[in-house]
Amino acid sequence: MTQNNSFYAQAQHAAEPVSFALPWGTVRGLAWGAQEGKPLLALHGWLDNAYSFIPIADAFMRSDLADSYRLIALDWAGHGHSDHRPPGNYYPFMDYVYDLWFICEQQQWPQVTFLAHSMGAYIANMFAGIEPQRVEQLLAVEAFGLLASSADETTEDLRKGFRSRWQQQFKHRPHYRDLETAISARVQAGDFSRELAALLVERGIEQLGEKDYRFRADGQLRLKSPVRLTAAQIADVLKHIECPFSVVLGSTGHARLKQAIEHWGAYVPQLKVHEVAGGHHVHMEQPTAIIGLLSQMIGAHNG
Repeated sequence: MTQNNSFYAQAQHAAEPVSFALPWGTVRGLAWGAQEGKPLLALHGWLDNAYSFIPIADAFMRSDLADSYRLIALDWAGHGHSDHRPPGNYYPFMDYVYDLWFICEQQQWPQVTFLAHSMGAYIANMFAGIEPQRVEQLLAVEAFGLLASSADETTEDLRKGFRSRWQQQFKHRPHYRDLETAISARVQAGDFSRELAALLVERGIEQLGEKDYRFRADGQLRLKSPVRLTAAQIADVLKHIECPFSVVLGSTGHARLKQAIEHWGAYVPQLKVHEVAGGHHVHMEQPTAIIGLLSQMIGAHNG
Protein backbone atom coordinates (compact mmCIF):
# COMPACT_ATOMS: atom_id res chain seq x y z
CA MET A 1 0.00 0.00 0.00
CA THR A 2 2.96 2.33 0.50
CA GLN A 3 3.33 5.11 -2.06
CA ASN A 4 6.72 6.36 -0.87
CA ASN A 5 8.05 9.28 -2.85
CA SER A 6 11.82 8.85 -2.95
CA PHE A 7 12.37 12.60 -2.53
CA TYR A 8 10.68 12.51 0.89
CA ALA A 9 11.63 8.94 1.83
CA GLN A 10 14.21 10.16 4.36
CA ALA A 11 11.67 12.34 6.16
CA GLN A 12 9.17 9.49 6.22
CA HIS A 13 11.76 7.02 7.49
CA ALA A 14 12.99 9.42 10.20
CA ALA A 15 9.47 10.15 11.50
CA GLU A 16 8.92 8.94 15.06
CA PRO A 17 5.34 8.05 16.05
CA VAL A 18 3.93 10.03 18.99
CA SER A 19 0.61 9.78 20.79
CA PHE A 20 -1.32 11.74 23.40
CA ALA A 21 -4.09 10.25 25.53
CA LEU A 22 -7.06 12.62 25.87
CA PRO A 23 -10.29 11.97 27.79
CA TRP A 24 -12.20 11.03 24.62
CA GLY A 25 -9.45 9.04 22.83
CA THR A 26 -5.92 9.22 21.43
CA VAL A 27 -4.36 11.91 19.24
CA ARG A 28 -1.47 10.54 17.20
CA GLY A 29 1.23 12.15 15.13
CA LEU A 30 4.85 12.14 13.99
CA ALA A 31 7.97 13.85 15.29
CA TRP A 32 11.41 14.86 14.04
CA GLY A 33 14.43 16.68 15.41
CA ALA A 34 15.97 17.11 18.86
CA GLN A 35 14.46 14.74 21.44
CA GLU A 36 14.52 17.41 24.14
CA GLY A 37 14.07 20.33 21.78
CA LYS A 38 11.52 23.10 22.08
CA PRO A 39 8.12 21.96 20.78
CA LEU A 40 7.36 23.13 17.25
CA LEU A 41 3.79 21.98 16.62
CA ALA A 42 2.71 21.46 13.01
CA LEU A 43 -1.08 21.62 12.71
CA HIS A 44 -2.73 20.43 9.50
CA GLY A 45 -5.88 21.58 7.74
CA TRP A 46 -9.38 20.14 7.41
CA LEU A 47 -9.43 16.58 5.98
CA ASP A 48 -5.62 16.51 5.73
CA ASN A 49 -3.30 14.71 8.15
CA ALA A 50 0.22 14.79 9.60
CA TYR A 51 1.72 13.83 6.22
CA SER A 52 0.79 17.32 5.10
CA PHE A 53 4.08 18.24 6.83
CA ILE A 54 6.37 15.58 5.33
CA PRO A 55 7.84 18.14 2.86
CA ILE A 56 8.25 20.59 5.76
CA ALA A 57 9.94 17.87 7.83
CA ASP A 58 12.39 17.26 5.00
CA ALA A 59 13.32 20.96 4.92
CA PHE A 60 13.32 21.14 8.74
CA MET A 61 15.86 18.31 9.06
CA ARG A 62 18.19 20.14 6.68
CA SER A 63 17.93 23.38 8.70
CA ASP A 64 19.52 24.57 11.94
CA LEU A 65 16.10 24.37 13.59
CA ALA A 66 16.47 20.59 13.92
CA ASP A 67 19.26 21.12 16.46
CA SER A 68 17.05 22.90 18.98
CA TYR A 69 13.42 22.14 18.08
CA ARG A 70 11.21 19.05 18.11
CA LEU A 71 8.86 19.19 15.12
CA ILE A 72 5.60 17.44 16.10
CA ALA A 73 2.93 17.02 13.41
CA LEU A 74 -0.43 16.05 14.92
CA ASP A 75 -3.40 14.27 13.35
CA TRP A 76 -6.50 16.09 14.56
CA ALA A 77 -9.39 14.10 16.03
CA GLY A 78 -11.11 12.12 13.26
CA HIS A 79 -8.17 12.61 10.88
CA GLY A 80 -5.23 10.44 9.91
CA HIS A 81 -4.31 7.89 12.58
CA SER A 82 -6.00 9.70 15.48
CA ASP A 83 -9.15 8.26 17.02
CA HIS A 84 -12.59 9.39 15.91
CA ARG A 85 -14.63 11.18 18.53
CA PRO A 86 -17.21 8.92 20.20
CA PRO A 87 -20.67 8.58 18.58
CA GLY A 88 -22.85 11.58 19.26
CA ASN A 89 -19.97 14.06 19.00
CA TYR A 90 -19.92 16.45 16.06
CA TYR A 91 -16.42 18.00 15.97
CA PRO A 92 -17.25 21.55 17.06
CA PHE A 93 -14.34 23.81 16.20
CA MET A 94 -13.54 24.90 19.75
CA ASP A 95 -13.07 21.27 20.80
CA TYR A 96 -9.98 21.22 18.57
CA VAL A 97 -8.68 24.27 20.41
CA TYR A 98 -9.33 22.52 23.72
CA ASP A 99 -7.59 19.33 22.53
CA LEU A 100 -4.52 21.44 21.73
CA TRP A 101 -4.75 23.21 25.09
CA PHE A 102 -5.11 19.85 26.87
CA ILE A 103 -2.01 18.39 25.17
CA CYS A 104 0.09 21.44 26.06
CA GLU A 105 -1.09 21.20 29.69
CA GLN A 106 -0.55 17.46 29.79
CA GLN A 107 2.98 17.72 28.39
CA GLN A 108 3.77 20.72 30.62
CA TRP A 109 5.17 22.70 27.72
CA PRO A 110 5.81 26.23 29.03
CA GLN A 111 6.02 27.61 25.49
CA VAL A 112 5.32 26.29 22.01
CA THR A 113 5.86 27.49 18.45
CA PHE A 114 3.18 26.85 15.84
CA LEU A 115 3.58 26.14 12.13
CA ALA A 116 -0.02 25.69 11.11
CA HIS A 117 -2.06 25.40 7.93
CA SER A 118 -5.68 26.34 7.17
CA MET A 119 -7.97 24.91 9.88
CA GLY A 120 -4.89 24.16 11.99
CA ALA A 121 -3.88 27.82 11.74
CA TYR A 122 -7.35 28.98 12.78
CA ILE A 123 -6.99 26.73 15.82
CA ALA A 124 -3.50 28.09 16.51
CA ASN A 125 -4.51 31.75 16.42
CA MET A 126 -7.45 31.07 18.75
CA PHE A 127 -5.07 29.26 21.13
CA ALA A 128 -2.57 32.14 20.92
CA GLY A 129 -5.25 34.60 22.00
CA ILE A 130 -6.45 32.41 24.87
CA GLU A 131 -2.91 31.53 26.07
CA PRO A 132 -0.74 34.46 24.90
CA GLN A 133 2.16 33.76 27.27
CA ARG A 134 2.43 30.19 26.06
CA VAL A 135 3.05 30.86 22.37
CA GLU A 136 6.56 31.80 21.31
CA GLN A 137 5.98 32.15 17.55
CA LEU A 138 3.08 31.61 15.18
CA LEU A 139 3.45 31.08 11.45
CA ALA A 140 0.03 30.58 9.85
CA VAL A 141 -0.25 29.29 6.29
CA GLU A 142 -3.36 30.31 4.37
CA ALA A 143 -5.48 31.27 7.39
CA PHE A 144 -6.12 34.25 9.66
CA GLY A 145 -8.92 35.03 12.09
CA LEU A 146 -11.77 32.55 11.79
CA LEU A 147 -14.84 31.85 9.69
CA ALA A 148 -17.48 34.17 11.17
CA SER A 149 -21.25 34.56 11.12
CA SER A 150 -23.19 37.71 11.87
CA ALA A 151 -25.79 37.68 14.63
CA ASP A 152 -28.63 37.78 12.11
CA GLU A 153 -27.39 34.50 10.55
CA THR A 154 -27.79 32.56 13.82
CA THR A 155 -31.15 30.96 13.06
CA GLU A 156 -30.18 29.88 9.56
CA ASP A 157 -26.85 28.48 10.80
CA LEU A 158 -28.70 26.42 13.42
CA ARG A 159 -31.17 25.11 10.85
CA LYS A 160 -28.43 24.07 8.42
CA GLY A 161 -26.28 22.60 11.17
CA PHE A 162 -29.06 20.45 12.61
CA ARG A 163 -30.15 19.32 9.14
CA SER A 164 -26.61 18.25 8.24
CA ARG A 165 -26.38 16.21 11.46
CA TRP A 166 -29.61 14.44 10.61
CA GLN A 167 -28.63 13.72 7.01
CA GLN A 168 -25.17 12.43 7.93
CA GLN A 169 -26.59 9.35 9.67
CA PHE A 170 -27.81 8.08 6.29
CA LYS A 171 -24.48 8.58 4.52
CA HIS A 172 -21.57 6.19 4.17
CA ARG A 173 -17.94 6.92 3.47
CA PRO A 174 -17.04 6.05 -0.15
CA HIS A 175 -14.90 3.02 -0.92
CA TYR A 176 -12.25 2.78 -3.67
CA ARG A 177 -11.09 -0.29 -5.59
CA ASP A 178 -7.42 0.75 -5.51
CA LEU A 179 -5.03 3.44 -4.34
CA GLU A 180 -4.86 5.13 -7.72
CA THR A 181 -8.59 5.81 -7.65
CA ALA A 182 -8.35 7.23 -4.12
CA ILE A 183 -5.40 9.42 -5.10
CA SER A 184 -7.30 10.71 -8.14
CA ALA A 185 -10.24 11.62 -5.89
CA ARG A 186 -7.89 13.58 -3.60
CA VAL A 187 -6.32 15.37 -6.56
CA GLN A 188 -9.76 16.47 -7.76
CA ALA A 189 -10.61 17.80 -4.30
CA GLY A 190 -7.38 19.78 -3.97
CA ASP A 191 -5.21 22.25 -5.83
CA PHE A 192 -1.91 20.41 -5.86
CA SER A 193 0.05 17.74 -7.72
CA ARG A 194 -0.60 14.01 -7.74
CA GLU A 195 2.69 13.55 -5.87
CA LEU A 196 1.47 15.64 -2.93
CA ALA A 197 -2.00 14.10 -3.02
CA ALA A 198 -0.39 10.66 -2.80
CA LEU A 199 1.43 11.71 0.38
CA LEU A 200 -1.83 12.70 2.07
CA VAL A 201 -3.58 9.56 0.87
CA GLU A 202 -0.81 7.30 2.20
CA ARG A 203 -1.52 8.30 5.81
CA GLY A 204 -5.19 9.03 5.24
CA ILE A 205 -6.30 5.69 3.74
CA GLU A 206 -7.08 2.28 5.22
CA GLN A 207 -7.28 -1.03 3.39
CA LEU A 208 -10.33 -3.12 4.30
CA GLY A 209 -9.93 -5.89 1.73
CA GLU A 210 -7.95 -6.89 -1.33
CA LYS A 211 -9.69 -4.30 -3.51
CA ASP A 212 -11.34 -2.17 -0.86
CA TYR A 213 -9.88 1.13 0.38
CA ARG A 214 -11.50 3.85 2.44
CA PHE A 215 -10.32 7.20 3.77
CA ARG A 216 -9.82 7.15 7.53
CA ALA A 217 -11.38 10.59 8.08
CA ASP A 218 -14.63 10.52 10.07
CA GLY A 219 -17.66 11.38 7.93
CA GLN A 220 -18.89 13.63 10.75
CA LEU A 221 -16.12 16.08 9.85
CA ARG A 222 -18.19 17.25 6.89
CA LEU A 223 -21.09 18.56 8.98
CA LYS A 224 -22.01 22.23 8.85
CA SER A 225 -21.34 24.11 12.06
CA PRO A 226 -24.59 25.18 13.75
CA VAL A 227 -22.82 27.93 15.73
CA ARG A 228 -20.04 30.30 14.70
CA LEU A 229 -18.44 33.21 16.49
CA THR A 230 -19.24 36.73 15.34
CA ALA A 231 -16.56 39.00 13.90
CA ALA A 232 -16.52 41.00 17.15
CA GLN A 233 -15.93 37.86 19.22
CA ILE A 234 -13.07 36.79 16.95
CA ALA A 235 -11.53 40.26 17.22
CA ASP A 236 -11.63 40.00 21.02
CA VAL A 237 -9.51 36.83 20.88
CA LEU A 238 -7.10 38.13 18.25
CA LYS A 239 -6.31 41.32 20.17
CA HIS A 240 -4.88 39.24 23.01
CA ILE A 241 -2.20 37.63 20.82
CA GLU A 242 1.26 38.80 21.90
CA CYS A 243 3.70 36.56 20.01
CA PRO A 244 5.40 37.30 16.68
CA PHE A 245 2.77 36.36 14.10
CA SER A 246 3.31 35.83 10.38
CA VAL A 247 0.75 34.81 7.78
CA VAL A 248 1.80 33.15 4.54
CA LEU A 249 -0.53 33.54 1.56
CA GLY A 250 -0.24 31.30 -1.45
CA SER A 251 -0.16 33.41 -4.61
CA THR A 252 -3.08 31.36 -5.96
CA GLY A 253 -4.54 30.44 -2.57
CA HIS A 254 -7.84 31.46 -0.98
CA ALA A 255 -8.71 35.01 -2.01
CA ARG A 256 -10.88 35.62 1.08
CA LEU A 257 -7.78 35.67 3.30
CA LYS A 258 -6.83 39.13 2.14
CA GLN A 259 -10.27 40.30 3.22
CA ALA A 260 -9.76 38.66 6.62
CA ILE A 261 -6.43 40.44 7.03
CA GLU A 262 -8.03 43.76 6.09
CA HIS A 263 -10.85 43.12 8.55
CA TRP A 264 -8.88 41.89 11.58
CA GLY A 265 -5.25 42.84 10.90
CA ALA A 266 -5.41 45.96 13.08
CA TYR A 267 -6.12 43.79 16.12
CA VAL A 268 -2.71 42.10 15.69
CA PRO A 269 -0.35 45.06 15.15
CA GLN A 270 2.74 42.80 15.01
CA LEU A 271 1.25 40.81 12.11
CA LYS A 272 3.49 40.31 9.07
CA VAL A 273 2.14 39.03 5.76
CA HIS A 274 4.19 37.12 3.19
CA GLU A 275 3.15 35.84 -0.22
CA VAL A 276 4.77 32.70 -1.60
CA ALA A 277 4.21 31.19 -5.04
CA GLY A 278 1.72 28.34 -4.72
CA GLY A 279 -1.84 27.45 -3.85
CA HIS A 280 -3.74 26.74 -0.63
CA HIS A 281 -1.24 23.96 0.22
CA VAL A 282 1.76 26.20 -0.40
CA HIS A 283 3.53 24.71 2.64
CA MET A 284 3.69 21.40 0.75
CA GLU A 285 4.69 23.05 -2.53
CA GLN A 286 7.32 25.43 -1.09
CA PRO A 287 8.56 23.83 2.15
CA THR A 288 12.05 25.33 2.00
CA ALA A 289 10.61 28.83 1.72
CA ILE A 290 8.29 28.23 4.68
CA ILE A 291 11.07 26.86 6.90
CA GLY A 292 13.21 29.83 5.83
CA LEU A 293 10.52 32.28 6.97
CA LEU A 294 10.15 30.44 10.27
CA SER A 295 13.93 30.51 10.80
CA GLN A 296 13.93 34.27 10.17
CA MET A 297 11.11 34.77 12.68
CA ILE A 298 12.90 32.75 15.35
CA GLY A 299 16.23 34.45 14.64
CA ALA A 300 14.69 37.93 14.87
CA HIS A 301 12.90 37.03 18.10
CA ASN A 302 15.98 35.53 19.73
CA GLY A 303 18.21 38.19 18.17
